[in-house]
Amino acid sequence: MWQSALSMDSGVLMLASRILERYPLCDRCLGRFFAGLGMGLSNFERGRSVKVLMAMELHGGASKDPQALRDKIYLYSLNAGEPFSSLYRHIYGLDPPKPSPCYVCGGKVESIIADWVKRVGESLRAMGFRRFILGVRPPEGSSEAEEEIAREFSLQHWESIKNDLKREIGKGVSRSYGFEPDFSDPEIMLILDISRGSIEAVIPSLIVSSRVVKLVRGVSFKKRPGKRSLEDIVERVAEDLGEGVRISIPVRDTSRYRILGDGFYSILEIRSPKPGRRSLEAISSAINRKQDIYIIDIIGKGRRKDIEDLANRVKRITYRIYIYSSKKLGDIEMEKLKSQSPITLEQRTPKRIVERGGAERIYKGDLKIEAIQRISEKTFEIIASTSSKIYIEETITGDEGRTSPSLSSILSTDLKPLEIDVIRIEL
Repeated sequence: MWQSALSMDSGVLMLASRILERYPLCDRCLGRFFAGLGMGLSNFERGRSVKVLMAMELHGGASKDPQALRDKIYLYSLNAGEPFSSLYRHIYGLDPPKPSPCYVCGGKVESIIADWVKRVGESLRAMGFRRFILGVRPPEGSSEAEEEIAREFSLQHWESIKNDLKREIGKGVSRSYGFEPDFSDPEIMLILDISRGSIEAVIPSLIVSSRVVKLVRGVSFKKRPGKRSLEDIVERVAEDLGEGVRISIPVRDTSRYRILGDGFYSILEIRSPKPGRRSLEAISSAINRKQDIYIIDIIGKGRRKDIEDLANRVKRITYRIYIYSSKKLGDIEMEKLKSQSPITLEQRTPKRIVERGGAERIYKGDLKIEAIQRISEKTFEIIASTSSKIYIEETITGDEGRTSPSLSSILSTDLKPLEIDVIRIEL
């Protein structure tokens, strides 16, 4: 009888009728089971629209045979409330049953949205953040309840209460307080635990891409106990940006080298950035207050994936190396070195690394001498490039035979690098 009362061939209405015969649902929770259907509608509007159309069809059928549909209208009044309750009262002149609580949300979802819009908006206002994203832990048991219904009726177009709450609370905060959800660069993430009534604030790191020039020796990039580092220096001069700085670089970190030329590409991560301190201009101004040690050129916003990919992008590194020889060298030796370029190398992990617990590995690469100049009888300077995995100091000294050949072995003398500068990195 109910099927014949539905004169329109509607899969949505037939499916909704089957669901409501089994489960009491509020407008929003019913609408969420059809979230993928219809454009520009909230789930509340979807659910109410479905109920209105069902009530219209029932009204049409009951006008022909009121008693045939009395039990159906009573059941929908019980499980869906309005507009079935008003329809039951209108047709039969009796009070409808009191609607049962929604099987998914207990009839609380609209008040949950309203309450949490206010809590989130006031929290953002108090903390001074404007751009946010939300995470939601939905009311206890609600996810399991809607999954049960979705499985039972093989629903294809539904969405979770978790997603619905995130979206509606976010829209409400934006509408009422002027704060904007920002999925690409949020200042703060608020995780809402609906059952516990708690808000957890997570301030995501700000990641920017940059180019770094290091003008001095004796300063590493990464923090080391008892040593000066670029991370420490940047944190001190830019303490108003956030609670910490991490610098990721594509090469091995050594305090002995300067990084000159155009510097190299790096990733700057500012942990727990403070409100209003996420603009590239503010970051650049804050971190470059000590330009006698370093220059950091901010390029743009970065991604965490950039940090993971950084080391794999380096192909070759070019160095300027000032070298001391234990014996006198002349132009003949300089020509000998240049004539053998590029030099094919096999290198075991340097002894200094192994003694600190580093793993034994074998690296293969080459050393290309681009320029060479004798400075004095025992000193000379070269511009040379190597593949990225090669340790440059050991290509000079030989490291007791662990790098072969080395410049020392080619010239049959003990060589020592006095100064090393990185002048170019090829990505």
